[in-house]
Amino acid sequence: MGKFTVSVFINRSQQDVFDFLIDPANLFKMEFKFRVSRVDFQRFTGSRLNVQSTGKNVWRENEGLFEITQWDPPQCYGYKSISGLPFPIESIESVVMLSPKANGTQLTFESQFGLVGVLKVAEGMFRKLAEKGDGNNFDTAKRLLEAN
Repeated sequence: MGKFTVSVFINRSQQDVFDFLIDPANLFKMEFKFRVSRVDFQRFTGSRLNVQSTGKNVWRENEGLFEITQWDPPQCYGYKSISGLPFPIESIESVVMLSPKANGTQLTFESQFGLVGVLKVAEGMFRKLAEKGDGNNFDTAKRLLEAN
């Protein structure tokens, strides 16, 4: 399993940051690879809340199903993949933690992932790519939040 952490300070309240991050309309603003996105927070399976997401990048549409594993607004939320991950990713489990700091919010994103079969030897390279990509996404969220 590869693991990484991204952290960024956002000069907005904890509630503002939480609300922005869970709003499906903001996903495509943060993630450069998505041109459109839909997230359905209303799908329940037993006692689990599942989130279905659809994103369309320049090549193809991808649909994924994620289970919400932690939900403590506005402090944190976590999720893990159930289906629909792009090759070579086998699994993802992530948590976003928000804590008040000075007059803003410290955002910490922790993620662990698994790669398919023999590609596990490339976890170090993939970790660096994922850390950079997710870091860019949260830097974008910071810019958008602080601009308003």
